[in-house]
Amino acid sequence: MSHNYAKPASPEARLARLIARIPDGWGVQIERPPGGGWSVGLEHPEEGVTWGTPQPTLQAALEDVWRLVGPPA
Repeated sequence: MSHNYAKPASPEARLARLIARIPDGWGVQIERPPGGGWSVGLEHPEEGVTWGTPQPTLQAALEDVWRLVGPPA
C-alpha cells in the first residue's frame, strides 16, 4: 500500500510562502544582528513596527514575527 506524504518545502519555497503572506502596504525590515541570526520587523501601516526575536534562519525569523502580528483583521 502506497502513501502520499507531502514533501517538505525547500528553504526557498518556504521563504516565498512566508513573504507572500505579507499584505500589500506593510513594510518589512530585515537585520542581521552582530553575533549571527536574523531579526525581522513587520510594519503595519497604522500600528508601527513589530519586531520578532532573533532567529537562526531568515525563515524562522519571519515565522516568529508573523505569529506575533498575525494576519490582518
